[in-house]
Amino acid sequence: MTSEKAMNLASDWITASGCDPITFSVMLSRFNSIAEEMTATLERAAYTPILAVCRDFSCAIYDAVPRQLAMMDALPIHTTSLHLVIAEIARSFEGDVNDGDVYLCNDPYRFNTHVGDLVTAAPVFFEGELLFWTVTKGHQMDMGAFVPSSVTAAARNVWQEGLTIPPLKMFDRGRERRDVTDLYLSNMRYRDLLRGDLMAQLGSIEKGRQSALALCTEYGRADVKKYAELIIRYADRRMGEEIRSMPKGVFEAEAWVDNDGVAAVDVPIKVRVTIGEEEISVDYSGSGRQAEGGVNGSFATSQAAGAAPFLYYISPDIPHNQGVIDRIKVYAPQGTICNATYPASTSCATNIPSDCMSDVINKAMAASMPERVIAGSARCGNVPQFSGATGWDGNPWGVMLFNNIGAMGASVDTDGWPLIESQAALGGMKMQSVEQIELLYPLDIETLEIEPDSMGFGRHNGGPGVRLVVRPVNQTVECITLGDGFRNPPHGAAGGTQAIGGGHYVEDLDSGKRRFFSTSGAVKISENERYVSVSTGGGGHGDPLTRPAETVRDEVRDGIVSRQAASDIFGVIVTDDDVLDTEATDCKRAQLGIVPLRGVEPSLPAAGLWAEENMRPGDTYTLNPNDI
Repeated sequence: MTSEKAMNLASDWITASGCDPITFSVMLSRFNSIAEEMTATLERAAYTPILAVCRDFSCAIYDAVPRQLAMMDALPIHTTSLHLVIAEIARSFEGDVNDGDVYLCNDPYRFNTHVGDLVTAAPVFFEGELLFWTVTKGHQMDMGAFVPSSVTAAARNVWQEGLTIPPLKMFDRGRERRDVTDLYLSNMRYRDLLRGDLMAQLGSIEKGRQSALALCTEYGRADVKKYAELIIRYADRRMGEEIRSMPKGVFEAEAWVDNDGVAAVDVPIKVRVTIGEEEISVDYSGSGRQAEGGVNGSFATSQAAGAAPFLYYISPDIPHNQGVIDRIKVYAPQGTICNATYPASTSCATNIPSDCMSDVINKAMAASMPERVIAGSARCGNVPQFSGATGWDGNPWGVMLFNNIGAMGASVDTDGWPLIESQAALGGMKMQSVEQIELLYPLDIETLEIEPDSMGFGRHNGGPGVRLVVRPVNQTVECITLGDGFRNPPHGAAGGTQAIGGGHYVEDLDSGKRRFFSTSGAVKISENERYVSVSTGGGGHGDPLTRPAETVRDEVRDGIVSRQAASDIFGVIVTDDDVLDTEATDCKRAQLGIVPLRGVEPSLPAAGLWAEENMRPGDTYTLNPNDI
């Protein structure tokens, strides 16, 4: 259906509902602008780079039910389940929700994602009636865990993750409860920085509240409520049309989480997707038992991870509000890695296992909806968290680097995006500048560059990965890593090849010996060592022999694809002076032949061999080191 036809049908439907299409469009834009204003406020007011620069946060507005009305530039792992924790806050304070209240919550067993994500929420009253909630969720640099990190695979239970906050009232009728604020900050490292981040989140929800009140004043309570309801109904209607256009049936696939944070490897994630006439069912029954370490999913992350892929399968002009979300039913059995039972740790839940849970849906749907489904993407590997006792100002310091994050898989008609961080973020985050890192922290960024041949190859290539080399300055630093997808790299689809998976190690500059370790670990790095990290590209899509030869030649010239890969995979011959040898290319491609579409690869676990291929005699490898 063309955009013009869809707009005409929508206009007719809105008119038949007794509303004005122009006013509907204005209202939809106004709600979106409220979320956009909240986002800008938080980004500009936050103190730590994880919020102010990297944007590991989400802002949204909900109605009184609560149902999601609008979010802008948010992270799918946050907003696709954020309504659950707002409903829990409302239930916890039933009968005691007042104008001027502000609430906090980070408890994953009270429907939050994980302890590292702090929710701040404010009810919006107009003419005495609760109409909306304005909400932010921000990933905190610290939550007072047993190690200097708010996400650690080494956590064995909830008590090792740091401070757990159930629904808690921080402002009561506009008056700050300073004892609550002090209790929170007294449990945190980097108190002043985290106070700044907390105030930024509070400023964001207050900005949203003021804008929502201005909207109600301008249009009146009745019309604002009527159009808010219609916006959700509109998204529901459009999502129903999308589902009816999808192939019907049951689709299954299996993927694997690298390890459980302790000893188990290749933990299975199984999915059974049922596309019906009116809704989609996603069932993770049969997945591996819950992990010993902190890589379990929470109920909220299971709901978000199971729904998020379908939000990018549909038309991008459909609002991602409750009308879309409610059409997707997700079931994840308790006691599995997808949905752990208390008091198991869910410290890394927003990436592990949720990235794999989204990716396995892409595997399941690859053959039936190739025009909508992307190949495999990165799973938050290569995100080191550095910390030390003495920064430039003499105080303890810490930073999580997103500079060498992985890439997205290719699709049927385009190459994958680079630097998406994870499937939980899908490109919604940013990287910190090298100059800013070196200015703020005792770290020297020796290398940050594209890694050749890091992506999966196909008619369309996955986005490339990158290489990052970091050296401490005048001190030993602690490095905590998290993520997934080294052993089980992003898959290729429709004949495309898998990506490399990537990896990392610590290198002794005197001996040259290197300590390789798994995606998640905790190591110390001396000033005479350096941290080397290579992130994965995304999976390829389609037959590599059909990729335009000139495009491959350009990638060889630019150092993205090696000459050997150009010849062996694409059948493209590029001379030493970067000239395409057309005759030799035609001969090579004829020799290789047009291979039958192989579907999805790899089909078995532990296909990522980057570490094995890069280790030298004398190097070591450790699964989940915990040297801090």
